Amino acid sequence: MFQNSAARLLVPTIRSAMQSRCQSVVSGPPTQHVSTAEKVILGGGFCAASLFIPAWVLYHIRDYKGEK
Repeated sequence: MFQNSAARLLVPTIRSAMQSRCQSVVSGPPTQHVSTAEKVILGGGFCAASLFIPAWVLYHIRDYKGEK
């Protein structure tokens, strides 16, 4: 019984919060230009960061297997 009354009280609040949050999205062209060099540097950094751990594991695979 308490769950039904709590749900009735909370649902309108949640819906209004979601509507106001979704209405704040602004679509359109970007306001600041990002240079090609910055895109390349950031893309390379993300690629290096995402490949670092797999490369580390492959380099140390013998240690993980117990072979020396």
